[in-house]
Amino acid sequence: MTDDTLSDVDALAPVRAALVQRYARHVSASVFVEDASRLDLRYSDGAVRDLTRSEHGGSAVRLTDARGGSSFRATGARDADEVLRAVHGDPPRTPRGRPSRPDELAEPAAELLTLLATIDASARRTAAVEQVLVDAELVRRRIAVVTRDDVLSDVRTLVYLTVRAVARNGSRTATGFMTPATSGAVGALDGERIGETVARRSATSLHARPAPIAHLPVVVGPGRGIVLIHEACCHPLEGDEVLLGSVHAGRLGDRIGAEGLTILDDPTIPSAVGSYAFDDEGVATSATRVVEDGRLSSYLLDRSSAAALRATSTGNGRVDSFRSPVIPRMSNTSVAPGPWTPAEIIADTPRGIYAENVGGGEVVESTGEFVFRVLDGFLIEDGRLTDPIEETTVSGQGASVLAGIDRVGDDVALGAAKCGKFGQFVPVGVHGPTLRIDSLLVGGTQR
Repeated sequence: MTDDTLSDVDALAPVRAALVQRYARHVSASVFVEDASRLDLRYSDGAVRDLTRSEHGGSAVRLTDARGGSSFRATGARDADEVLRAVHGDPPRTPRGRPSRPDELAEPAAELLTLLATIDASARRTAAVEQVLVDAELVRRRIAVVTRDDVLSDVRTLVYLTVRAVARNGSRTATGFMTPATSGAVGALDGERIGETVARRSATSLHARPAPIAHLPVVVGPGRGIVLIHEACCHPLEGDEVLLGSVHAGRLGDRIGAEGLTILDDPTIPSAVGSYAFDDEGVATSATRVVEDGRLSSYLLDRSSAAALRATSTGNGRVDSFRSPVIPRMSNTSVAPGPWTPAEIIADTPRGIYAENVGGGEVVESTGEFVFRVLDGFLIEDGRLTDPIEETTVSGQGASVLAGIDRVGDDVALGAAKCGKFGQFVPVGVHGPTLRIDSLLVGGTQR
């Protein structure tokens, strides 16, 4: 499909008419059309060490029946007439190839290289840092979604960095880690701050002591720390998991969290990597309150799970590309702020750990049982942050976490992560304040 066709909704009007005519008996019918450009690179020791440029595009017809059954048929079609043939089930003609057009990644790629150089220089101002490594991806996706009611188009941009700084003190090394990202322009990322943060984290970790092994209160930092809520607590709220009998199935209106706890799935947050104006089935989006003052108020639904549950889609139908089926996914997990300052939360914790940065781990989507890495942690002793601790883990169960959040901070930050489900990886935002969970199992090497 040409750039002009993606931008011109009139070119896809015959496709909408065909959906109305051919699939009138289905609960929903849509066509998802994508034209994407992508740049992946590795930056190390002040230079680009590896670079890959790729493009892909095509379309998929997606159908949902009255019982929630869904199907999709992906094709390589990108022009309006070939998409129309796909709707009618006709075999595609010989692909025409993509019309030439200016390289729309050229300017942001140049800005990205400047950003990476700034991160490298900023991190190296910390004397202990001996290496800075950044894996960067720059993606621009032109999207069109045709439904029986409308034709929608958008351009979705992603800038996602995985930044590591390696520090050394004699024979000991430590790594600082950060995943800054934006759905806006490259210039939205602050290279000086990113470099300073990863350098501080790596240099601090050089002096870390072993973490205890115990059930302890855990205070998680704002922004990236909300990954724990996203993975452990919100996957069981996605419609397909609810239909499979997740721990939260059939509990709308029940208290599942502490009083005062409100969690939203919000694809409208500016610059967040999980933001979009409409989902990949053409459903307009707004913030969905999934937990309101500790009570379960909504599930996260695509069209298929909504039909099966006799509900309405919440605009959470997402795909990683036209080749994949739609599944219900979170967008930006957002925890509403509370009344406590971070300092008050720490002072109110006699003994525990502070997890500034929560990394990857494992979670059972249906139950919320999890194990996550704590990459930048500190001991809390007598209401004060004391020694940094070596990388450790925290484990527990999502429902217990929701019930055990007993302090919610007034600071809010925005972070980013990649979420995998059934082989599809999509960017998700994590947005919220400092939180305290009354008890998690902290793993480590010292009792």
